[in-house]
Amino acid sequence: SSGINAEYGDRYIGSQLPNPWSYAELARSMAAEGITCTHVDQVGDALVTASEIQRQGKTTVIEIMVTKELGDPFRRAAMRLPFRHLPKFRNTIQTSESETGQPTDL
Repeated sequence: SSGINAEYGDRYIGSQLPNPWSYAELARSMAAEGITCTHVDQVGDALVTASEIQRQGKTTVIEIMVTKELGDPFRRAAMRLPFRHLPKFRNTIQTSESETGQPTDL
């Protein structure tokens, strides 16, 4: 890990980029839609809005400005090995953690 990307094992789970710009504004400057969430309570509405916009054929970037404390529940879910529920993807189920020696437990 470069210190910028948040990774767990071989799974990329986020980033911590010190920046003065807004990804939502960047999206709007490129003809996409951009939504900024500054509180965890706004995420649900942002997802509903982004889904509606996507159905209209327009890409949406959701910029979520939360602290690490608010992000931890999402990180824990991302750290689990994925399980494939659809039969056509069952052959991609991982049965062990990282082959690269990355940490697999906090």
